[in-house]
Amino acid sequence: MFEGFQELSDKEVYDKAIAGEKPAVVLFTKPDNPKNSDFYQVLVKFQRLYGDKVNFFWVDASKNTSAEDLGVFDLPCVLYFRDTMELERHDYLPSEEEVERAIKRLLRL
Repeated sequence: MFEGFQELSDKEVYDKAIAGEKPAVVLFTKPDNPKNSDFYQVLVKFQRLYGDKVNFFWVDASKNTSAEDLGVFDLPCVLYFRDTMELERHDYLPSEEEVERAIKRLLRL
């Protein structure tokens, strides 16, 4: 659904995103959400720039409960993880500057 983003199930969210070897950007949404395209357009640029250093995932909140477990109730929502910690959250359409700042924080740049 989101080119360059791997879809995760509930079982994979912790191992691959929260506690993964690389920092992660996770988009929680539902496939029919009209805001998906706007979020994707902002994030895909950074997936292309930082995809070798940061994993990019998406979770279908209509099939999985991880979003609720993480306190995500407004969709779409982007969470940024490093070393089992959530470092940033955008429950609104972030600007490119906000995404870049969050990713640089993930990478300690």
